[in-house]
Amino acid sequence: MAIIDPRTPVIVGVAQHVDRESDPQAARSPLDFLETVARGAAEDSGAMDDVLAAIDWLLVIRTFADSGAAAFRLPGWNYPNLPRSLANRIGASPGRLTYPQPGGNTPQWAVNLFADAIARGEAEICLLAGAENMRTAARAQKQGISLDWTDEPGGPDAETTEAAPPASTRAEHKHGLSLATSAYALLENAIGHRHGRTPAEHRQALGDLMAGFSAVAATNPHSISDVAKSAREIAEPEGDNRYVAYPYTKYLCSNMFVDQAAAVLMMSEAAADRFRVPRENRVYLHGSAETNEKWFLSERVDFASAPSVAVGARAALDQAGIGVDDLSFIDLYSCFASPVQAAADALGIAHDDPRGLTVTGGLVCFGGPGNNYVTHAIAEMTQRLRGRPGANGLVFGNGYFLTKHAFGVYSTEPPATPYARIDPAGYQREIDALPSPPFDTAPEGEGVIEAFTILFDKGAPRAAPLFGRLDGSDARFIATITDPDMLSEMIDQPVIGRRIAVSAGDPVNTARFI
Repeated sequence: MAIIDPRTPVIVGVAQHVDRESDPQAARSPLDFLETVARGAAEDSGAMDDVLAAIDWLLVIRTFADSGAAAFRLPGWNYPNLPRSLANRIGASPGRLTYPQPGGNTPQWAVNLFADAIARGEAEICLLAGAENMRTAARAQKQGISLDWTDEPGGPDAETTEAAPPASTRAEHKHGLSLATSAYALLENAIGHRHGRTPAEHRQALGDLMAGFSAVAATNPHSISDVAKSAREIAEPEGDNRYVAYPYTKYLCSNMFVDQAAAVLMMSEAAADRFRVPRENRVYLHGSAETNEKWFLSERVDFASAPSVAVGARAALDQAGIGVDDLSFIDLYSCFASPVQAAADALGIAHDDPRGLTVTGGLVCFGGPGNNYVTHAIAEMTQRLRGRPGANGLVFGNGYFLTKHAFGVYSTEPPATPYARIDPAGYQREIDALPSPPFDTAPEGEGVIEAFTILFDKGAPRAAPLFGRLDGSDARFIATITDPDMLSEMIDQPVIGRRIAVSAGDPVNTARFI
């Protein structure tokens, strides 16, 4: 056997936990969940000694309750320093504690940073953990129960990371595109148009895609649900499955009301040898990348593609020395169907690729535990690869509105050359250089619809935010249709490319069909 560089980073332990407890008073806290998966990852590693006490970097994924949105602030919540609380619980004294800013890309980004630090000799044993208990919190609020979820751990605060720019512009916010449901639904309609599908055909395609994800989730013991839904149950706006933002029904949206947790334990090859981690438990990071799309929707090259995914995936695969065809397992971020399709298109993978596009069942069906889903994907990928030694797997994580991405390529085989993270700034320049269309903040005149969605309130359409292009200048603009008759006319009818008249306004620009 070839000698492995002692600083090679390797995943040695993973753990996942799900709780379907219906009584909030009997439910365990997020800190309890974090302790469970941290200890579970240590046990899974097969380490012969107390590996948790040797952790030198502990990173906890930021919870939804701490992610800034008022809707997720929970009564009875007081965890001023979750990483230190977890360290205290597991008997660890890491020199570095991190509680990064939110984003669905964060877990894979964290693994990439861990690997870099280990390869540089700046860390040796690293733990990534995250937990969400939004299901219990929502039930407690509904029943008027106060949850005493609190811990004062003492000690210095954990480090955080620099806050990213806001996810949307002021104009996008005013027009209703600052929520994930509306932003991703707008992208979804553009993707359907690009694939040449009628609206009805595209909704059927969405149902077929997510039914495949649901089948995977139904057999996953860590999923929030063990029931596989059919394509019709997922995509048709029937009964409780009402439209949220066209074409997304409730069952096409990420299920964030879950009680789930996951953890990943990484260390150097030398530490793995020292703790006598069995070789069959080791999974190596062969390639990694992080990219950002043009940040705001208004700046995107178009609304049906994700060039930064193509660039980032290529960088990670090139570093690993493999191509897309060499992948046995794939997990594409799936808060909604649009990032799955955009990523598959960027990778040149069919939406019905026989390998499947998820190893967990996805955020819509498996569960969408806030910023922590990708920790589950990495844990699940680790288990899949252990079951097929020598195979390769790709994990793609996404944050904001198909905005910021992270990629990891994994295998049980050690990399042929020592791992070295490639500076993302090099390949990011390729994305930054792509031209954005001119943008008109106060549009007047006529043009065509470029992308749209319809927002619903209790099953009734209330507004259709859209992007369009003005005649003559071809400048992009944002506007909203609110006329009830026009809104009804937009459902399941071809809309992209239709001509409209637009008028500047305050707070929103308005549009009507012509």
